[in-house]
Amino acid sequence: MSSPALVKGEPIFMKFEDFQGIEATHLDYKVSLEKEKPKSWLKSVVAFANTKGGHILFGVTNNGHDPIGLDDAQSTASKISELLTSRVEPPVRYTLTPFSSRIDDRLCIDLEVANGPHYPYYYVHEKTREIYVRRGDRSEIATVIEQNNLILKGMNKTYDSLPSSYNLSDVSFTLLAATFKKETGDDFDLTKDLVSMGFVTEDGIVTNAGLLLCDQGYLKQSKVVCTRWKGIEKGSVEGDALDDEEFTGVSLITLLANAEAFIRTNSKSPWSIRGMRREEKSDYPFKAVREVLVNALIHRDYQSIGAEVHVDMYDDRMEISSPGGMINGSRIQDLDLRRVPSMRRNEIISDTFGRLHYMERRGSGIRRILNSYVDYAEQPEFYSDEYFFIVTLPNRSEARSAQLELELEIGNAKLQQSSDKLQQSSDKPQLSLGDMQLSLGEKGKEELRKWLKCKAGRNFNKRNLEKLLELLEKYGSEYYFNRTAIANAFGISENAASRIVRKSVDCGIMRKEKNGEYYFNR
Repeated sequence: MSSPALVKGEPIFMKFEDFQGIEATHLDYKVSLEKEKPKSWLKSVVAFANTKGGHILFGVTNNGHDPIGLDDAQSTASKISELLTSRVEPPVRYTLTPFSSRIDDRLCIDLEVANGPHYPYYYVHEKTREIYVRRGDRSEIATVIEQNNLILKGMNKTYDSLPSSYNLSDVSFTLLAATFKKETGDDFDLTKDLVSMGFVTEDGIVTNAGLLLCDQGYLKQSKVVCTRWKGIEKGSVEGDALDDEEFTGVSLITLLANAEAFIRTNSKSPWSIRGMRREEKSDYPFKAVREVLVNALIHRDYQSIGAEVHVDMYDDRMEISSPGGMINGSRIQDLDLRRVPSMRRNEIISDTFGRLHYMERRGSGIRRILNSYVDYAEQPEFYSDEYFFIVTLPNRSEARSAQLELELEIGNAKLQQSSDKLQQSSDKPQLSLGDMQLSLGEKGKEELRKWLKCKAGRNFNKRNLEKLLELLEKYGSEYYFNRTAIANAFGISENAASRIVRKSVDCGIMRKEKNGEYYFNR
């Protein structure tokens, strides 16, 4: 940690503008140092240390983010250091740096907090001892699962390595041994390999990894729920289940096989096996299905009781969700999909599935999924939050080819050119559908804004709400639009536009009439 001298006349190398590109989840503002109730900002210190680090800017207004400076930056810095030492355990890594305000002779202070490595970090005072984490732009009390994960992180252990209440005599590993022999050609030595691979401790206690891969499947939250829905939405008028299965009480190896069999059975054009080769002219490519299911099983958060892996099949797509978001707290929708770092929540299970050739080398899984759809306009979608990880695979039999999509774009461009020429030649100006703007007036716009905010809740930031409002004013509830229109309006990729659509549908802002066509509900 460091606390630089903040004396008058010291050169200032930072400006408030230097913080403009930092996401809100890593940034807090305090107009002054609250000495009497320091918990208001110390909980953010703890949250930053427990997650991905962050900055607290003292001398900056929370509303408007105006850098007005502090009365005495030097004494403020000293008090910050004092409170960090007395109220946060273990000691966090931090840096105090002055930066200029808009008022002469007044400085602001940047308190930069690094994350880790001695998890978890606590806010402590008298009888209070609390763990905070960062959720969006808020610092909130960690859930029990989050606390446990932080404890494991601090111990440099994973959940699957922890010992259970079962002894070796309570379980069997017949399927694991047979599968190991089949896939690798090597014999599985139950007396040695169970210990060396982490399924059993040296004193004969079965680990959580052992419970997941034993024949009995004793870890009850290890479950896969599969449903084939009628139509394209769950819970719609025609959204009755055509088929459903729940698989539990078996090894992860069996869960994987059962889920794959369900998907194949409920596909109109399933993958077929000829000799040793799988035919890929199917609704869903086998490699992508296998990759998504494997990741759902090995990376799910098994501390989450009452949640399970779900496979939901619709006419136009399949969604596979698993409990637990990205391990590092990031959101996959914010990352470059071809450069997502390899992180493993359950080290032993991941290593075992790698040995069984159920998964390829680290970091290649998402690329394999994307490559399975290279010839299709509809692409797989990836979404995560702090609770779930969801992958959507389009039904290739329903999706348009990339070549057809290109031809349609060229055709639409030509049509637009013709429309523009016709409009220019007309005595009376005409609007194309794409340029149509509803004549609402200020009162009508305000009503739309209130409705949109009410539906959106906290699911959209201010910018995205304004963009949605623009689209709503443009299309109303009468005309459909697609993700391309959203991508163009927002200035984002079509994958990112799909995530906007997903959240809008979940909030009740939009509805999907058929594949690729959306309407506002207002």
